[in-house]
Amino acid sequence: MKDELNQLLDDLKTAYDVSDIKHYCEEHNKGWFYSLVTTTMEKGGPMVIGFNWGAAKEVTYDPQLEVVKSDFLEEEVGSLSRIFPFCKQYFGDDFLSRITQTNYCFFRSHEEKQITPKDVELCEPILKRLIEIVQPSSILCFSSQLRNRLLKDNKLNSVSSTPIKFKRGKQDIIYDVYKARVDGEIDIYFLPHPNYPMKAEARAAAWASCFV
Repeated sequence: MKDELNQLLDDLKTAYDVSDIKHYCEEHNKGWFYSLVTTTMEKGGPMVIGFNWGAAKEVTYDPQLEVVKSDFLEEEVGSLSRIFPFCKQYFGDDFLSRITQTNYCFFRSHEEKQITPKDVELCEPILKRLIEIVQPSSILCFSSQLRNRLLKDNKLNSVSSTPIKFKRGKQDIIYDVYKARVDGEIDIYFLPHPNYPMKAEARAAAWASCFV
């Protein structure tokens, strides 16, 4: 497994070298680079997928050069720490330590809009291969772009959705939570990103719609 993942790092470097975000970083003197995955190096655990790895404006990051065994609980996960209570509530205390974390786009950026459609497309085959290697038992997805792409391309089956209704000020908002299967056998849950602005009660209802 380690050799396969490290081969993907070679593929990722090749993709990054022709990416738009690399060109942006060179023009603006940014050293953001890319990462592939943090993983327990064991197959069959849960996987968490966001949109892309973040980058602080004036911070330089090294590219990931090797995949080593790691623990999600010991990583800098940023806003994803807000999913911890829900994971413990629905899956138990050991769930978090079994998570493999990755993203739809492996290239770092300060803002999501700095990632172009070309950048995302460069990462798609690498993500597909990553999932094949890790063989996750289930996927928690917090990327609306990945959700929309998989739905558009008919890559999901057994799809169901639940509308979560709440108010943002005086505005009525509906957020659709999706459950489906990807690659014919992996349960995937499309949940609101921890930074998505919604009331705590609505967020709790979104998780409950998937796991109660």
